[in-house]
Amino acid sequence: VTIMMSDICGFTSLAEHLPPPQVVALLNGYFEQMTSIIFDHEGTIDEFLGDAILAVFGAPKRQENDPERAVRCALAMREAMATVNAANKKAGLPTLQHRIALNTGSVIAGNIGSEQRAKYGCVGHAMNVTSRIEGQTHNDEILISDATRQALSDDIFELGEPRELIVKGIEDHILAYPVLGLKS
Repeated sequence: VTIMMSDICGFTSLAEHLPPPQVVALLNGYFEQMTSIIFDHEGTIDEFLGDAILAVFGAPKRQENDPERAVRCALAMREAMATVNAANKKAGLPTLQHRIALNTGSVIAGNIGSEQRAKYGCVGHAMNVTSRIEGQTHNDEILISDATRQALSDDIFELGEPRELIVKGIEDHILAYPVLGLKS
């Protein structure tokens, strides 16, 4: 599967200075736009983690172009931030920036939880790697792992220079590439 983690930059400190109804309005406006885009690209939302979205492409149903759809989705999400921020401005809310990380790997997927509460979700090393990459992604950046890059056709996306990431809890360095856009 290809895993996507999208996070609003600086949201915790932003939320500390806003009344609760505005925090909820900001989150709901953002989630509404991004959820639609993820579903349009046939992604599955694993969960909302505070101000972050964890989504997967390839579970529960695998498709041949899961990595490509995930990257196209991330580009559409980055573009949609203009719409999110226009709505925020109109409502007197602050503008937002987000960052997106993508990683491709094996996961265990299924209904996870207890008899009282279970949800469909994914677990595994690839999920943790995605979270670690997201933690080193810059504002308004899309960063993909080398595993995702290798799963893509070379003629679709313009990528920046690779970065070697040193991440907590993972012995090997992770090679990651910024996605600049679609190739002409």
